[in-house]
Amino acid sequence: MPNNAHPEDSETFAIPVLGNPANRRPTTSPPPPAPGYGQPRPPSQPGRPPSPPQGPPRTPARSSVNPVLKWVTVAFGGIAVVALGLMVFGIVQTVSDDPLPVAGKGGQAIEITQADVSGLMKDHSQALTGGDKATYLAPFDDGSAALKAKQDSLFTNLRKVPFAVSEYQILNMDGRAVDHYGAGASASVDVAFVHQVKGADASPVAELYRWTVEKKTADSDLQVTSVGPATPEIPGYGEMTNYPAPWDAYDSMAVTVKPHTVIMTDSDQAADAKRYAPYIEQAAKDNLAVWEAEGPKSGQTMPGFVVTLEKNRKVYKHMYRAGTGQEDDESIAEAGVSIQMPAVAAGGSKARVNLQNGGARIVMDSAESRFTRSDYASSVLEISHHELAHTMVEPLTGPDGQAQLWAVEGFADYMAMRDDPAAASRDVKALKAYYASSAADPFDGKLPLSDDFHSTIDAENSAHYTLGWLAIQFIADKYGEDKALAFVAEQYKNPKAMDAQLTKATGMGTDEFQSAWADYVRKQIS
Repeated sequence: MPNNAHPEDSETFAIPVLGNPANRRPTTSPPPPAPGYGQPRPPSQPGRPPSPPQGPPRTPARSSVNPVLKWVTVAFGGIAVVALGLMVFGIVQTVSDDPLPVAGKGGQAIEITQADVSGLMKDHSQALTGGDKATYLAPFDDGSAALKAKQDSLFTNLRKVPFAVSEYQILNMDGRAVDHYGAGASASVDVAFVHQVKGADASPVAELYRWTVEKKTADSDLQVTSVGPATPEIPGYGEMTNYPAPWDAYDSMAVTVKPHTVIMTDSDQAADAKRYAPYIEQAAKDNLAVWEAEGPKSGQTMPGFVVTLEKNRKVYKHMYRAGTGQEDDESIAEAGVSIQMPAVAAGGSKARVNLQNGGARIVMDSAESRFTRSDYASSVLEISHHELAHTMVEPLTGPDGQAQLWAVEGFADYMAMRDDPAAASRDVKALKAYYASSAADPFDGKLPLSDDFHSTIDAENSAHYTLGWLAIQFIADKYGEDKALAFVAEQYKNPKAMDAQLTKATGMGTDEFQSAWADYVRKQIS
């Protein structure tokens, strides 16, 4: 409800919204003289801390949960993954047909109805898909010059993206009686921009806005006078609104489209995107090929990847995370983050969506050392293999929470190290040096707990990443890569069945597996 609304004058129509429970994970950049990917982050899922001349370190993420929403961040050498969980399937409009009560003049009420707003959404959607800029901008005619300019650039940016689906839907509407005689009606409307990037998203997903709409006379069209992120009070959404996307953040956006990747950046950074795009695309092809050849045949994975490259740290942390604790947390120093987005139904359908996560939005800090070093090719491939691995398996996520981080981060590092023996050797040497140092306790033979990935000590956090990687590597070496990938898929689907999943993959329960894995690790670091 707007701050200037009076409780006695207002009427709220809540519209339960889209999505399925999911988790967000952040990733980070590679470690210093050791392995790693990112710097520590807030309660969400961890990522790798920052890295040395050879690759940025790794940083942990954290998970914050409210009764309806859970987001987690997982980082790889400076990369993070974030997942948003919603409790409702589909965008369900349960708004009353009654208009929002408002004062009128001359005895005639000025009303903003559900039909008015639905009509605005329909016209706006059709204008976007049809390339009709005049109609798209018409609702902003009464707004400020800055608002009109921003919507103009938004339209231009959106038209550059290869969408399979792009439409606006109502989430929540809060109206009030206008207490100035004849001033007209006003309402705050939470709007979902439901979209699916062609070849990248597994299903439609949504970015959430809040619009202020006004109607000056009974016969006038609705006008939008302000646009920003949706309020965090929307049931089922928590603080994550996936706003701003690059199309909101940039006055002019450059888009580089490859067969498996869509890379967005500020037009001023277009040269960077073109420079790194071949390596990001190669990582996408590699990951998808490995999963197709050795992964389980059941279950859906992400067909492609949406990536934003941003070298301004403030803009990087703001991207998709406006209003969240992550945005202003100085302890977050990951090199990249992948923000998972719940699957939603297009067309206002109330149909159940079968996926938890329908897409992910990866953001990487292109000012980070793995991008700026002279021999950036291998390090950009490494961070991309890791981050895209997180994203690739997100559609496998089940409704029962977050997979164990040693499996999540171990899998992502496994994909990063799989065809990079130099990086694998570097990380093993760093692990050996860590346990040989006076700063660390001796290796205790225990798989790292998920909380262990939130360490703010880079070397410690990097060690946990490497231990997770060695767990997946152990399964692949001893029982086959197909068994390792099947275990990862099952863990994403049902995190609570770890013991049964390990038994299926290795013939050993958790305790026996941990003991055998510990012997494997000791041989690596002896």
